[in-house]
Amino acid sequence: VSSRASYSFTMSEGRIYVGNLPMDVQERDIEDLFYKYGKIREIELKNNRGTIPFAFIRFEDPRDADDAVYGRNGYGYGDSKLRVEYPRSSNRGSGPRGRFGPPTRRSEFRVIVTGRWTSTVVAH
Repeated sequence: VSSRASYSFTMSEGRIYVGNLPMDVQERDIEDLFYKYGKIREIELKNNRGTIPFAFIRFEDPRDADDAVYGRNGYGYGDSKLRVEYPRSSNRGSGPRGRFGPPTRRSEFRVIVTGRWTSTVVAH
């Protein structure tokens, strides 16, 4: 088993995030887009009024999730390109989230810079 496969298993457990879906998307549409990558255990469509729909898909085999991310990220669907990636947190409910949408780009990690900064000008 490659380290990539075991890494994605521990990170996503076969679960992927699908964003940038059309406003009129149905669960069946998502299934049609992803069934070719493997057996789907669950589709969780989030289609709140006024927000861009997104979904979480869980495959039985985490390697199928790898294939789906590789094959469908950036795929043209409707008037937009799908955003397909691993969820930012494998624990539901943890991590920063937008009020009505997918996880935000912020993480719980921060960079602390210490020491003195000096500016050096080099003449050529």
